[in-house]
Amino acid sequence: MTHFFQAIKKYHLAILSGLLIALSYPPFPAWAVFFCLAPLWFLTRQLQNLKSLFWAGWWTQFSVSIVGFHWVAITAHDFGFLPWIVSIPVLFIFASFAHLYIPAALILVRLFQRGNPWPVHFQLLALALTTGLLERVWPMIFPWHSAYSLLHSQLPMYQLAELVGFSGLSSLLLLTSAGFAWCLSLWKQSKKKSLQIASFMVFLILCLNGWGHLMKPTDSTDKSLKVLIVQANIGQFEKVLAEKNLKSNQNEIQQAVMNKYFQLTDEAVQKFPDAEVIIWPETALADYLDPEYLSRPRQQQLQYKILSWQKALITGSYSRQFGTNRTYNGMFFFDYRGQPSDSGFRKNQLLAFGERLPFGDTFPWLYDLLPFVSSFSAGPGPEVKKLQTLNQEFVVSPQICYESLHPWFARKSVLMGADLIVNVTNDSWFGEHFEPYQHASMTWARAIENRRPLVRSTNTGQSSVITHSGNVLITSPINQEWSGLAVVPIPARRITFYMQYGHLDWILILVILLGLIGGSITYGRKTKH
Repeated sequence: MTHFFQAIKKYHLAILSGLLIALSYPPFPAWAVFFCLAPLWFLTRQLQNLKSLFWAGWWTQFSVSIVGFHWVAITAHDFGFLPWIVSIPVLFIFASFAHLYIPAALILVRLFQRGNPWPVHFQLLALALTTGLLERVWPMIFPWHSAYSLLHSQLPMYQLAELVGFSGLSSLLLLTSAGFAWCLSLWKQSKKKSLQIASFMVFLILCLNGWGHLMKPTDSTDKSLKVLIVQANIGQFEKVLAEKNLKSNQNEIQQAVMNKYFQLTDEAVQKFPDAEVIIWPETALADYLDPEYLSRPRQQQLQYKILSWQKALITGSYSRQFGTNRTYNGMFFFDYRGQPSDSGFRKNQLLAFGERLPFGDTFPWLYDLLPFVSSFSAGPGPEVKKLQTLNQEFVVSPQICYESLHPWFARKSVLMGADLIVNVTNDSWFGEHFEPYQHASMTWARAIENRRPLVRSTNTGQSSVITHSGNVLITSPINQEWSGLAVVPIPARRITFYMQYGHLDWILILVILLGLIGGSITYGRKTKH
């Protein structure tokens, strides 16, 4: 215990950085995103060996993870059916390894400068660039970074994602943290110079937000789509029973879930008769909706209901390759007559330990040890699908849940000619205070990068609609039955700079970093002579 408190004392600035990051991430306002890593990077100037650097970075990433991602314990308990005495250690294990790219960046930069002491601003610049690069490639179950907080808090700087994406914005935030760390490093040496640098950083931040404000496009368009989202708030226990096709409950539970969607949608259509398309969430129906299965009784009920509503329907459901045991997490598209307007979409990016087990195909017995984990096959990848309403036709970029967290996924499908992005999600096992808001903000980001409106339908919230300009039209409550209508402006299709070139900004960052390393080596050799 004595060693623990000694570590707290030694690395308190590192822990402070972790808390600043976590408490600036949704659902909190983005109050510290511009300087959150400054305490950690200031501390590194005082640490002499690689072991101390590692532990400084480790305490930062642990603090981020234990606060910002505490819902991992909730997931282990509610979805994994583990007792709290096990779920809490699972969280601690996760937090110990989740974001090790932070200490890895500290160690790499120190190795870069071995034998060639760098000026403080060189070192801090290298830290920002290295962290930004590792952040993009480090394997993470829930890939995040602080730039999503800009959108959650509606700081205009997020509009620059049209140019460099949210990964690029994260690199800019890392650079501002480096600037404030430089101020801290110079404070004892020259308070005047430190204040000058701080003033410049504040001016730079104001300029970036002003630029973002000027970039915001208008929502005025000649074309729109009236979208009706239905959030049924189906309990996780019911969904698991329906998915696992338990023989004693299969028909009863699946029919009950379908009836609930029918009832809620009947009420929503009466309330919003002008709706053109209804959107249900991920795995809303625990049955197959592929063409080969549409002659079954429940599928026929669905088609008759759609015909009575005279609205197009997009819904999450299961998909199965006919004649095989290959099952997919799918999304299906029906026109206003109840007929498929396009083939189904099959989820490609599967959630580890939720929809698949790593090495589960090689060692099937692993699924016997963890029966709550699904065994889905992966679909082909980004696609576009046709949506036919009563009077209009649109091209949709579909994504299911976790796929929204991968910028490349939306970018590739939008480049195929999409008019809008539709995301269906089930966040019912993550708790209600943090993860639903984090996931929503990360999903909204795809609308800004690609300048397409995004509709998000979830089982338990947060369902929402965001326009291509970043205006959030509607949001649902969490863990409540709800329906809402949004008139979604559909802009003319265009390719953003990010879609063409901005996603390659990592090349520029790498070139600058390599130039910095090469220049420092040359400078070091000259000073030795």
